[in-house]
Amino acid sequence: MRLPSLSLRALITGFASMGVVGSVLMTRQPEFQSLWSLDAAEWGWVLFAVGFGGVMSFPVNRWFLARIGSRAMIGRFGIAGGLVMALIPWLPGLHGLLAGMFLQGMIYNGVSVAVNQQAAEWELREKTRMMGRLHATFYVGSMLSAFVSGALAASGLPLWMHMTVVGALAAILHVWVARRLPPETPGVENPSSTPIPAGAWQGLAVLAGCHGIVESGIMGWSAIYLHQGLQASESVAGMALAVFAGTMAVGRFLTDAVVTRFGPVAVIGAGSLLCGVGLLLAVLGATAGAMFAALAACGLGLAAVAPVFFSAAGRLGGQTLALIASFNAIGGLIGPPVLGQVAKMWSLATVFGVLAAMCVVMAWNARVLRQPAASSQAAAAPATDAALPCSK
Repeated sequence: MRLPSLSLRALITGFASMGVVGSVLMTRQPEFQSLWSLDAAEWGWVLFAVGFGGVMSFPVNRWFLARIGSRAMIGRFGIAGGLVMALIPWLPGLHGLLAGMFLQGMIYNGVSVAVNQQAAEWELREKTRMMGRLHATFYVGSMLSAFVSGALAASGLPLWMHMTVVGALAAILHVWVARRLPPETPGVENPSSTPIPAGAWQGLAVLAGCHGIVESGIMGWSAIYLHQGLQASESVAGMALAVFAGTMAVGRFLTDAVVTRFGPVAVIGAGSLLCGVGLLLAVLGATAGAMFAALAACGLGLAAVAPVFFSAAGRLGGQTLALIASFNAIGGLIGPPVLGQVAKMWSLATVFGVLAAMCVVMAWNARVLRQPAASSQAAAAPATDAALPCSK
């Protein structure tokens, strides 16, 4: 079996490193709440600050992409993110914590945009799909980090020491990744600085925004619906995210081959409808078993959506990818509070009805993936998203 190329190994490391960083906050949530004496509402604001930082990062990402390119961004933003992560446990009071988490959200959104842009350019150069498997490695890194973080928390390792080590490791890995990716030429020839094509991004923005709402809605409300709506025990309800995340990871490892075989329009359309039908059947079935089956269907159905729209946006240039990433973050940010109001005004079951409707919107909007990629490298790459073969 042939080993991956050095640049591909760097991309795998980059995605896995983001997963490692992302899981620390959730794994050591009790220490965060204890250290700053946070109640549930204040913890919600901490999570909101991270998401809001990601949403507000677009102009920053756009500026750096145009001037230094995605390759340099990975290293420089990785160092900045590692430093901020090490400083977070020392921030004074809730307002200091909120400011630090907002900054962390901005920085790592920049890392994500840069790594995804490099992945899209790798696909163009190699004329092969890899985005789905690269996104799956994010989940692998997240799961491994969660396991290690849980063990370190149980051992009594102080939060500041844990975050310092993870921050330093993430910074080192991102610098290593940046140095092993192909160089870019800042300016007009830099693919990351390609202007956003008029009329080419709106459909992708709708797809990304709906995906953000649906994914955050499933992750935020599944366990609550199982426990409060279906009277499942807390331990059973807690398995909801494991089922969803597990099937999502499996689906993303299969995404590249499936999309190559059937095309992005068919896969995203069918997958979105599978997710929507699953959510409706979960509500109609009104049992824990039906809900777990629905979550498995949702994980498999949604698995290809993010890799495909990131890949398509990346071929339109780094500026477009940064914009589409912002719409995805906006969907993830506004979804939980909006769905919370739906649950308050009507019922928990209605929340999943709304999510099913959003899945229908995604299925209908999958047709935008037929548009040709108008990137600066289009002449050397397949014209449509469906044209990439699975292997060389």
